[in-house]
Amino acid sequence: MPLAVLVLLVIAAALALEPFARAQTRKLLDGLDGARADFSEVHVTLFPLRYRITHLKVREVPPKTKEPVFYADELAVNLKWDRLVTGHLVGSVQARGMKVVLHQPAEGTESRLPPIEKVIPFRAQLDRAHVDAGEVLYVWVHKKNQPSLWFHNIEATLENVASRPDMMEGPMQLSARGKVQRSGLMTVHVTANPYATPLSFSGTAKVSDFDPSEMNGLIADTQGVKLTPGRFNMEMSFECRKGRLRGWIDANVHGSDVTSAEDNLGSEFKALLAEISMKVSSPSEGTQPSGRIEVSDNLFDPKLQFWPTLEKVVENGLLLGLEESLKRKASGKKPAEPEKQKRTDLKSAK
Repeated sequence: MPLAVLVLLVIAAALALEPFARAQTRKLLDGLDGARADFSEVHVTLFPLRYRITHLKVREVPPKTKEPVFYADELAVNLKWDRLVTGHLVGSVQARGMKVVLHQPAEGTESRLPPIEKVIPFRAQLDRAHVDAGEVLYVWVHKKNQPSLWFHNIEATLENVASRPDMMEGPMQLSARGKVQRSGLMTVHVTANPYATPLSFSGTAKVSDFDPSEMNGLIADTQGVKLTPGRFNMEMSFECRKGRLRGWIDANVHGSDVTSAEDNLGSEFKALLAEISMKVSSPSEGTQPSGRIEVSDNLFDPKLQFWPTLEKVVENGLLLGLEESLKRKASGKKPAEPEKQKRTDLKSAK
């Protein structure tokens, strides 16, 4: 076959693929349960084998917030021809301008993700996913004016993920870095088997130069309680093996205080913690004189899902570190050499 004819056939195939890809994308999005989705364009190339969708929006039905629960300026999937010809769907993903909105569930309710088989109804492996200029908005939809925490300018990399447990070829790796509200910088590194039962994961989280007063939107409904401007820094390390979570939090705060109409630190923190939904038992018991907090929790429940649990571990670690730092600052205690190591239950997903 002449080369020119072969080139024309390839071009014709590529041109025919795009209308087909758009139609299949629309069919898949129209089948979403409890959500409505839209997009601008779908582009397909054969060499390299690449699928690209632009301005993808997914909204809940009915919506809880004005923002879509998922948005991406551009989402590109690159597949490997050498693995595809052997019947394996393997590739990488690049996302630009991706935004995810998470809703704090009402007290006493569970936040559960749909089964992976429903989200990705085919067997596939993801070598690497990279997100550039991402955002995560965490919204308290059950509070007045829907206060939120905003993570933005996120750069994240996710490696070794599969749509089925038997396709995993090693531990999943997650690394992310971004801004917290307007001032802070946060980094997270996680290694996990997302399909393990009981849960199995480990990681670190770090927050630096965060102004605690930027959380006042979360406590605005509590009359007379707020945080004054300052700087908060925290490091956290955690490991969960066969459902047993252990770790530590090292945190300090400079300049910030809790102010209240009542001259009573206990009532101030009671009001504060009621607003931020802290689910930690007796946090001060795990605090060493040095300021490092030893934490532990039982995560044996087979109903627990990896991603919501990981989010709660990091969230509650940040809140616990801030709470203990403010308590220590208010009491005037100075760091000292540790004498006894105690542990605090970090109720991260109950």
